[in-house]
Amino acid sequence: MGVGSGNQRVHGTTHEQVTARWETERSSLRPLANRPPYAYMDEELRKVARDAYVSWQGSRYSVPWQFAGREVWVRDGGGEMEVLHGGERIAVHPRAPRRHTVVTRCEHHQGIPLGATGGGSKIVVHIRESAPVVEIRPLAAYESVAAGGVR
Repeated sequence: MGVGSGNQRVHGTTHEQVTARWETERSSLRPLANRPPYAYMDEELRKVARDAYVSWQGSRYSVPWQFAGREVWVRDGGGEMEVLHGGERIAVHPRAPRRHTVVTRCEHHQGIPLGATGGGSKIVVHIRESAPVVEIRPLAAYESVAAGGVR
C-alpha cells in the first residue's frame, strides 16, 4: 500500500471516494481569518474524598468540606484548576507545579466537624447527609390540576 492509497477507498458514510469528496469540498473551505480558537476545556467528573480533597492529574486539591463524598466536575481553566458542583464554582486553585502535590486553601477546612482519633493517628470526619427539602401540598392541589384547573 502506497502513501495516500486510503484516499482511493469509498467512505462508509458518504459512499464517495475520499479524494473526490475532498476536491468537491475544498473550494467551500475558508480561512478562519482572525477568529479566536475554539475554547476547549478538559473536564472530568470526580468524587471528593472524605478528607475534602479531589484528585486531578496526579495532584490533590482541597474543596469545601461540605462536598466530601459528592461528585464534582473538575476542569482545567488555563493556569487554574476549577471545581464545580451543580453548575456552581466551589473552588479554584492555581495548577500544581508538579505531580503528587497537595494544594490546600485553609478556608475549605474551617468548621470541619472532627471526631475522636479512634486510637490511631487518623482523624474521623463526621458528615451527616441532610434530607432533601420537599414541598408539602394538599391533595386538592393535585385534584385541581388533574381536572384542568390552575392551582
